[in-house]
Formats: sequence, structure tokens, C-alpha cells
Amino acid sequence: MKKLILFAVIIIATFTLSGCTTDSELSSIGLDGMTGKEILTGVGDGSIVVDGFGLSVYDNELIVMIGDSKISVDMPKDQFYLSVAPYIDSTHVCGFHSATGCRGELKQESFYLEFVDLEGNVILSGNVDSMTNGFIDLWLPRNIEGILTITQDGLSTSKLISTAAGEPTCETTMQLT
Repeated sequence: MKKLILFAVIIIATFTLSGCTTDSELSSIGLDGMTGKEILTGVGDGSIVVDGFGLSVYDNELIVMIGDSKISVDMPKDQFYLSVAPYIDSTHVCGFHSATGCRGELKQESFYLEFVDLEGNVILSGNVDSMTNGFIDLWLPRNIEGILTITQDGLSTSKLISTAAGEPTCETTMQLT
């Protein structure tokens, strides 16, 4: 019986390990050695062209999908990624951002954005432009709560945001009114 259990454990471990990926798969798309932040920043600014792979963003990891492979890339320990798509007329439900699939309504438009923590400290403040996908990528300190306010042409929206573990990385519920 012990031999049968040992055999089953070896078989399961073999199949599990055969599904593991290496940097060579990331190398095949030009992402080897890059951090999650470097990849997301490159996709956001257009210096990384998305071709043949997908990206799903969670608070603690970036999943790079190449064919049937899913490669986990660590996210910064001290920063939280949040991608925000303010809207006026249409939006979609999103919890964890698909950096290669999500599309927002207001593409390449200018906004004033402010994030103030609950102690009143201004974490971010200034003019930002949404990307070609209609999203604004933010890197916020981890483990804080604050009010995110976005304004454009007399319209405004505010929302309480948390950057704790497990929180969504995609915000699509902020309607400008």
C-alpha cells in the first residue's frame, strides 16, 4: 500500500512539475527577467507590444498567458497596482484587470486625479491621460485606504479604495456625473 501511495505521489509531482514554466517562455515574447511592474509599465506606455500573450493582474502576481501556459511574475511588495476606467455612458464588470483585454469608454482623454488617504495625506494629485484602452494605471502604496477622485470638464466621481491583499486591481464603477 505504501508503494502505491509513493507511486501516486511521484506521478502527481511529475505532472505538476511538467506544467511549470521557465524564463525561456517569457524570453520567447521578450519579457524574460522583467518584473510585473516593468511589464505593466511597458504595456501601458507602448514600449512592449502585446503579441501572442495575455496579462491578468492580481494584487500579488501578474499572470502571463502564452498559449496554454500561465507564468506567474511577482508584483512589488510595497506597491499596489490599480487600473481605473472612468466612464460616462458605458462600462463593464471587472475585478482583476486584464491588461491585454479590458477596454474602457474614455480613451486617450485627460483627467485630474487625486488620491487622499484616510489620514488626509495626498498620495497622488495631478493631470493624467487615459491610455489607448481607456484605463489609467496607478501604483499606490500597499495596505492603505483612501478616496480616489477623478474629474473631467466639470464632471466628477469619487470612491473609497483599499490596497490591501486580495483587493481588486480593476476599477470600472467610477461614473463621471
